[in-house]
Amino acid sequence: MGPPGMSCHAMRDPLRRLDLAFAAFFRRAKVGERAGYPRFRSARRYDSLSWDTGFALRYDRLSIMAIGHLKVKLHRKLPSGAVARTATVHRTAGRWYACLSLTLQRAAAPAESSRPAVGIDLGVQHFATLSTGEQIAGPRPFRVSARSLRIAQRRVSRRMKGSHRRRKMQLIVARKYERIRNLRHDHAHKLARRIVSAFGLVAVEDLRISGLAAGSFAKDVRDQAWGHFLAILEYKAEEAGTQLVKVAPWGTSQACSGCDSLVSKMLSERTHVCAKCGLTIDRDLNAARNILWLGLSRQALTLSLGRALPEKADLASQVSHGPRL
Repeated sequence: MGPPGMSCHAMRDPLRRLDLAFAAFFRRAKVGERAGYPRFRSARRYDSLSWDTGFALRYDRLSIMAIGHLKVKLHRKLPSGAVARTATVHRTAGRWYACLSLTLQRAAAPAESSRPAVGIDLGVQHFATLSTGEQIAGPRPFRVSARSLRIAQRRVSRRMKGSHRRRKMQLIVARKYERIRNLRHDHAHKLARRIVSAFGLVAVEDLRISGLAAGSFAKDVRDQAWGHFLAILEYKAEEAGTQLVKVAPWGTSQACSGCDSLVSKMLSERTHVCAKCGLTIDRDLNAARNILWLGLSRQALTLSLGRALPEKADLASQVSHGPRL
């Protein structure tokens, strides 16, 4: 039994999650994947609850049935005409957050854009290299915070399990990880918004990130958070009327963007030098141009009559003068 006046939806929320957890468990077991039996969640590990009725947001107060009026700091104002459908209150590193899901009027389909196209090559040395020649550095929050994290985790390990001092130190570690996550999230959102605002077509590689994150560069791949960025870029592109094209990643670094000949390179070689056409550019820039060419070639069948796909050499000279972010 919950407190008097508690929303029945909130009280059913644990049962709903339990049903979803076991449904996913049986689905994985049926197809032969690693099943992962659902874990018991104690009061210390159950950190969120959802409502679909019995809540309201007015100005800087969130009113929840049977709990009361909570003062909140809005991340941003709600869009005009938005209707709040559910509210989820969750605890992260000792701090409380409320997440609202909204129903919005669907915007009209944007008109055909005259903005230029761009190819993006994601990398470890630079977060992203654009076919315009711009190289964007990543925040690398884990690398920056590695020393302070190591010291904090050592302090946790030296304290008695179950003690108040250990829980206090664990909270400090959790807040350091929360800051790392927030830095990645902020960088991905801002960069994705700038890209979809500046370009009408964005070509990216269809990367198998789970495989890359298990290789020799696993720590750097995870620190750059490519998957998170691509997911944000995809929905922001749809919202802005920008076309997102995913191309096969094989050979984009080895093929020459000037003459299409194959130039084999080790991963340590950071400069592309073509003996056939004499093109000498950065390895990642060469890959970004190839990604753009592949993205445009996939759209060739949808081009209007009378428009031809540009030659690769002409494209390389054009993209070097595109807008800079």
